[in-house]
Amino acid sequence: MDNLFEIARKGNVDKFVDSCKERVACVAKHRIDENGNPFHIAASKGFLLSALQKIIKDLEESTRVEVEKAKDWEKVKRLEKELKNNKKYIKEALLDKSYIKDNKAVSPLYFLDPSEQKEVKQIADIKCGFICNKKFHICLYIVGAIVCATAMCVSLYLLFSASQSLALASIATIASGGSSYLLFKACNEVYGLYNESTIVTDPDVMQLLDSGLAPV
Repeated sequence: MDNLFEIARKGNVDKFVDSCKERVACVAKHRIDENGNPFHIAASKGFLLSALQKIIKDLEESTRVEVEKAKDWEKVKRLEKELKNNKKYIKEALLDKSYIKDNKAVSPLYFLDPSEQKEVKQIADIKCGFICNKKFHICLYIVGAIVCATAMCVSLYLLFSASQSLALASIATIASGGSSYLLFKACNEVYGLYNESTIVTDPDVMQLLDSGLAPV
């Protein structure tokens, strides 16, 4: 596993593919003295997509060959489970946010352009849930802002008719504050979505932060 980082830095795609296939379960792991995992390095070097295509293809092909040779159902199930686990390890590595870039935790997907991100997600079967989708969040914020603004207008009308000046002032303040907050959140989401889609310099996704800040 220790050599995977060095192999990735050297940019030897074939050797990197072979090493990853031999130790798929270790790809998502990272050392204390490293920033991120080997996929972060491969992505920053520009060969993650090509390497991933070969890794998945070879794993599926070797499993198919072994399944055809298998003489009992138990071995077939074991081989299929092993392939499924290997793909899970690869997905975990692709979603691992242990790399720190500009004081921000990012996954290997950050270093890919939008078209590469899409292809990698398809290959690794990474699905973005509708509820977690940024565009969905933006729509919710905008709808919320519209609802707040509508409620504010209705409240203003009803309260003005009833001449309840104090209640009018307080509800108007609350409604306008809520509307402004939701619009502010929507703008932030749009800005974040723009950044994730366009940053492709030395160049943008899981859960653990490492303390290592040394550049790859």
